[in-house]
Amino acid sequence: YLGVRPYKCDQCEKSFTQRCSLESHLRKVHGTQHNYGYKERRSKVFVCEDCGFTAPVFDQYIQHLQLNHPFNPQLIKLTSTGALSKYHRSSNHRSASISFATSTSGTFPR
Repeated sequence: YLGVRPYKCDQCEKSFTQRCSLESHLRKVHGTQHNYGYKERRSKVFVCEDCGFTAPVFDQYIQHLQLNHPFNPQLIKLTSTGALSKYHRSSNHRSASISFATSTSGTFPR
């Protein structure tokens, strides 16, 4: 410990060794909320290296590659390693199927 406290509070005389300690102090003592960039998450854009096409979701990007660039090395690598089928089998990308009970009498079982 060198005694260096580079994070100084601009509202009082306190200083801290870590930024997170200063942020906690500002929140608890002064009631200050800061919007820092590291807490915000940007949406990822998928860009085709062959033609510059951009897609907001991975599925659209893959569909573009399959239709327009079927011999793209990246697409060939994804299909040969089984990464695409693994991606589509994952629980995050499986579409939910909901079945409804129907009856000719108009009433549904409870």
